[in-house]
Amino acid sequence: MNEGVCEGGPLRGTVLVSRFPSGILLVDKPAGVCWIYEWQPDRGVFVVRDEQPAPVHTDGPVNRYRAAAEGTYDVVAAPWVVSPNDGQEAADGNAGQ
Repeated sequence: MNEGVCEGGPLRGTVLVSRFPSGILLVDKPAGVCWIYEWQPDRGVFVVRDEQPAPVHTDGPVNRYRAAAEGTYDVVAAPWVVSPNDGQEAADGNAGQ
């Protein structure tokens, strides 16, 4: 487990924990954008690769498809994205289940 403060991007100043050695791919699926945060073990921080979000559905120099597929990056939903079922009880009374 890697734990450290995020430098740059939308998670600037947030403490993050990753299960994977390279860092995280932060995805805002409703907005169709993502960011890659690289883990820097010598400094104990996650550093955003590019301040500007990258489109989820096209690839380029950010290589987000490779990051998601290679298994060394944690893929995490953006914390500000709310599921349509969050806080709502289902018809059977089981919230979000």
